[in-house]
Amino acid sequence: MRNRLSLLAASALLLTACGHLSSAPQSAVHPAGTLGTQSTGAEEPSQDALDLSEGAAPLPSIGIDPDVFGPLGTQSAATPPGHASDGVFLRCRNEMSGAYSRFQTDPARTGPVNFIEGTAFMPDIRATNTVFPYLYLGGQPRQGRAADAGIYAVQDGAWIPVINVEGKQKNIARENGEDGFQYVYRLSGNQSASMRMSIPHDGALRLEISGSWLKFRVTPKGVVLVGDSGFATREILHEEAIGWKTAGEDQVFKVMTTIAFPGRGDFRLLSGNYAFRGSSWRELVVGQLEGASGKPWRRPLAPGMLWSACAQPADIVTVTPDSALPNIRASIKLRERAALALPSGSTFDLTAPVRQTVRSTLAFANQGVPESFVHYALTPLGREHTVKSESGVLAVGEQHTTRLDAVCGSQAGTEERATNLLYAVGETYDGSVPSALPGAQKGDLLYRAQPVIVRLTCTDPR
Repeated sequence: MRNRLSLLAASALLLTACGHLSSAPQSAVHPAGTLGTQSTGAEEPSQDALDLSEGAAPLPSIGIDPDVFGPLGTQSAATPPGHASDGVFLRCRNEMSGAYSRFQTDPARTGPVNFIEGTAFMPDIRATNTVFPYLYLGGQPRQGRAADAGIYAVQDGAWIPVINVEGKQKNIARENGEDGFQYVYRLSGNQSASMRMSIPHDGALRLEISGSWLKFRVTPKGVVLVGDSGFATREILHEEAIGWKTAGEDQVFKVMTTIAFPGRGDFRLLSGNYAFRGSSWRELVVGQLEGASGKPWRRPLAPGMLWSACAQPADIVTVTPDSALPNIRASIKLRERAALALPSGSTFDLTAPVRQTVRSTLAFANQGVPESFVHYALTPLGREHTVKSESGVLAVGEQHTTRLDAVCGSQAGTEERATNLLYAVGETYDGSVPSALPGAQKGDLLYRAQPVIVRLTCTDPR
């Protein structure tokens, strides 16, 4: 049995006694225009037109932790809220746009910085109509526009570079061929590519990417793969990055591994059949480039430079601890639908003499699809000073048993006692259905309550 205890489940024990996403058809031609969403059994989210020939896509909407722009330089040895400490990923906010891993710098700890770079490994993975994998750098100045600069995968497994500054996107410029056609370049999957996001001059951002490229011809119906283009360094320059300065002061940087949902996003899409695995970041570095104010420098990204390290939602995103920096490995697996089974039933008729204890066993199991999990939390029945709350996670085919103790008092008779088995089977809480677990945030697992009832008959042997 897996023994992963979420912070949310742990808090619940203190407070209580008790649509599959299928891959899109693969084709060498990518239609421009609107991509339809696939049914998830719920109302589909609204979405914008996605012109993949230009590299437009659903945009992650995952900003920095704004608390970092409190009084800079005042952090003490105590860990502030949301801060990374000792390799522990503290609870951060769920985002409607998709699941994510975010490592965020603290300007008070890095000093002035005007670039961040690293090597990203892009696995051989394909987007669907409702899930787009992203690997990107980004951040925000104290006074200025948030920015993301990196790559995302599309349906054929190619990766498209993009800089997004608060909704304004820039892509690698199209190439005009001698044959009259226009061409675009994308990265091939299953390779490592080096990426650098830098500030060439105030109000501008540059993304430089070195890797092996694919060449596509633009047609009225989309783009058609021409072939391999070889290794090269290509760049995007965005001139509308208001607030970013080469001096590097008061600028937060972040390293992201995410998935993005269409339109404004939808928490319900966190439940589905999709996995973004195999990606990684290596040799992450921050510093100052030549030409910036002050002496140029570069240092590996280290835990002591971080303001926070988040993996949200925690049951979907698995990340190496921040002690592994300057390397990061994150995987994202959407929630598969589990199935709770109760082989023992949930109602127990027990009999015991007065002043005696009778015992039974509650058993429950996961009979869901592969890679699904049942999360549970309960406080078994029994003497208050001997009962310990339980919580855990069951993989497919696993079963858990817990003892139920019913204690007769000094009087004969029959009484009913009950507790609740709180369980989650891969559904996502979006506010439309109440969660049985106190303190649930939208995007968390949806917990339901299964009553466990003991009807105890106490007899007097006299």
